[in-house]
Amino acid sequence: MKKTLLALAATGALVAPAFSAGEIFQFAAETSDLDNTQSVAQLYERLDAAVMEYCADLVDEPQLETCHIQVLDAVVAQFDSPDLLARHERATQASGTIELAARDNGVR
Repeated sequence: MKKTLLALAATGALVAPAFSAGEIFQFAAETSDLDNTQSVAQLYERLDAAVMEYCADLVDEPQLETCHIQVLDAVVAQFDSPDLLARHERATQASGTIELAARDNGVR
């Protein structure tokens, strides 16, 4: 059975002022992609690459990493898979990208 996942990158609006409702990330996956650790890892790698390509078409370099993290977070959550979420958390912690945004509150 094929599952098509559509994730409107609403969080992308924060990093892409020109973002429009027509910019929808689409990704197709088989339910069997969540069957075991190896298939989840392969799914995550495909998903990560697809999100990066999507964001590269949507935003410029300074915003690319933020877009990538925000969209990937939203899409992974839509799968409602503890294994995929755990894989995502390991990947984001390993790459040091767990902090999504830093705010300058003027304190120095």
